[in-house]
Amino acid sequence: MKNSQNISSSNRNSFEEVDLLNKKADEARRDNNNLSLSVSKEAISMAQLLGYTNGLAKAYLNAGISCRLSSNFEAAIEYYQEALNLYRKLKDKRGETRTLNSIANVYYSLSDFTKAIEYYDESIYVLQSIGDLNFEATVLTNRGLCYQQNGDLKASLNNYLESLSIYKSSDAEIHYALYNNLGIVYMETGSYNESLNYFTEALKKTQEKKNTIDESFTLANIGRTYIYMEDFANAITYLSEAMIIMKKYGNRQAETQVYANLGKAYSKMRCFPESIKYYNRALKYYKEIGDKSSVDHTLCELGELYFELNDYRSSIQYFKDGLEVSEKINDIMNILRINTGLARLYLKFKDTEKAVSYLGIAEKLAKTAKSYKDLSKICKIYSENYSIMGNYKESKIYLDKHYKYLEKLNNMTETNKVQALMLGHIKIDYKETENEQAYYYNLKKDQILSVA
Repeated sequence: MKNSQNISSSNRNSFEEVDLLNKKADEARRDNNNLSLSVSKEAISMAQLLGYTNGLAKAYLNAGISCRLSSNFEAAIEYYQEALNLYRKLKDKRGETRTLNSIANVYYSLSDFTKAIEYYDESIYVLQSIGDLNFEATVLTNRGLCYQQNGDLKASLNNYLESLSIYKSSDAEIHYALYNNLGIVYMETGSYNESLNYFTEALKKTQEKKNTIDESFTLANIGRTYIYMEDFANAITYLSEAMIIMKKYGNRQAETQVYANLGKAYSKMRCFPESIKYYNRALKYYKEIGDKSSVDHTLCELGELYFELNDYRSSIQYFKDGLEVSEKINDIMNILRINTGLARLYLKFKDTEKAVSYLGIAEKLAKTAKSYKDLSKICKIYSENYSIMGNYKESKIYLDKHYKYLEKLNNMTETNKVQALMLGHIKIDYKETENEQAYYYNLKKDQILSVA
């Protein structure tokens, strides 16, 4: 293939046509992902014919982004790998780092957080070698999201704080992706009003930039927060608004997350037939797109739902089906949650021995993940267990542990002084980045539609 450095004047115009197609694909992705993929494929064909390596690498990258946004993860990986090979051949470190981040985003969407972090780490390593601080802040944001989904909020916040410090040192305004992530941290710690403040800021910024797809993710985040606040009318309104946009732009995974969250909302409202309908729809689509982690999580949610219905036979079956899937893919957080659910279930039967065996597994995993949220739940169940056994002294010890973990969780954001670092940011230069945000930022799945 010919490098763009060695082109004849007769080919230059043709090369510019490829560049224009790549630019069109970038622009189309904001509101017509299918068109973006179609244009990217056209650019690939033309670049291959001309032997235009730079243009071909960019076209492969664009095609990968479109496939990821439509939840075609297998195709996305194939396109990204082609792009990565070409960028390395060209010794284009900038292109290499963007592609490494994009590959990590796919593994994040597939809930393979270990592999995702490996690619984020590799991207950061190359970025530091070329001194690209702005994009390093972006990758740190995404890596923080992986830790967040994996239950380690402390490691997650460390990544966000490092990202924030880069923004602050360059006197730049924080991108809405980071506002979204910080909103979820506050939601995880139960600080729902703070969470809404961050999501509202993110929503304002997506609307200012007319980025409709990212706006839908933020609307869904707000809807999910209202579920936890038990404001179900607002929750369903925001989730439904997000769904309309997602259906229009063909984001299957994000749409499926909304179905799952609608299932949760109706379950909390005790509208169980409606909840079951949405959960089953989510389960069907998760299986179709190959998101196994979300499959086992939805099975866990159904186990919880049937527990509330006192249908313990169905509850156990859903928990066990979920456990089988999560153990096959070594999905630690869902193994943790399902064992916690099984412990609650057997406690209902006053089978304290089985309950303790499940709690022991869950506690070990939660400590490894440093998940204070899960540890607080586990200690509360331990307390109930010892109370049933008549061991009130041990029950009190675990109840105290429950409150201590809650305190650690609630103090975490204050300890890291997130609010203080959020102040005083002004403008960010979007000239270079605004057309590339679909692979800069991991605006997918649990960042926007977390089911943790």
